[in-house]
Amino acid sequence: MYTDYFGLAEMPFRITPDPRFLWYSEQHQEAKGKILYHIQQSAGPIYLLADIGTGKTTIARRIVEELEHDATKKVVFVFAPKLPTTNAFLRFVMDEFEVKTNRAYSKSLKNFEEFLREQYAKGISPVLLIDEAQNMTRDMLLLIQHLFNFSTNTEFLVQMALFAQPELDPKLNRLTSLKNRMNIARLKPFDQVQTRQMLQFRWTVAGGKEFPFEEDAIEALYRVTAGVPRLIVKLANEALIKTAVDGQSRVTRDAVTAAAAETNLA
Repeated sequence: MYTDYFGLAEMPFRITPDPRFLWYSEQHQEAKGKILYHIQQSAGPIYLLADIGTGKTTIARRIVEELEHDATKKVVFVFAPKLPTTNAFLRFVMDEFEVKTNRAYSKSLKNFEEFLREQYAKGISPVLLIDEAQNMTRDMLLLIQHLFNFSTNTEFLVQMALFAQPELDPKLNRLTSLKNRMNIARLKPFDQVQTRQMLQFRWTVAGGKEFPFEEDAIEALYRVTAGVPRLIVKLANEALIKTAVDGQSRVTRDAVTAAAAETNLA
């Protein structure tokens, strides 16, 4: 690959959600901070709405990393499963928390409530983080709403955060009681300045020295990708490959344009 060519310790532009490469724009910092506040202060459930590729899963993983060493938290991070019934979803959640399930839905709910109260007595706060929550069915969302009832007079016994694409919003609009009890955070695509800052950050984390992207190349990257971080990363990677193959040291607008055509982003 181009790592040796540019003197890098590792590839700076992978599309895997490695938290080390998450550049915190102001909105990312605000979203993560807001979610952590609600979890740490038992301030109620919250959901993050973000277009695909804007960093919601990476933020979720960073939150898990920050909480997993906290002895007062028991964190479960899952992707919304495709399950046929509400009982199956409840049993799935309980299995993740290592709580005994029961064939009867009402008994499983009772077991889970007892678990939550036992954890509260020990000073431990269970945390449930659900990614791709736009895939949850109406009944699954109603179960989430039911879990809000497990609380003391001052705080919730289980802290919940959902990470979802905008398709979740219409579902919540049809469940106004649930939506009204949840707080919201949002992520939007980058502007051109943020695009440059993210590229520079990733380059530095990967051990890069002289930043190779020319300004008109950055403008082209932003224009083609509309500021969507995942697409920026994908196109930057392809542009670097082309630059190295061509024996050049600077990533130009032409390199970006050619890479965009090869990856069907043009």
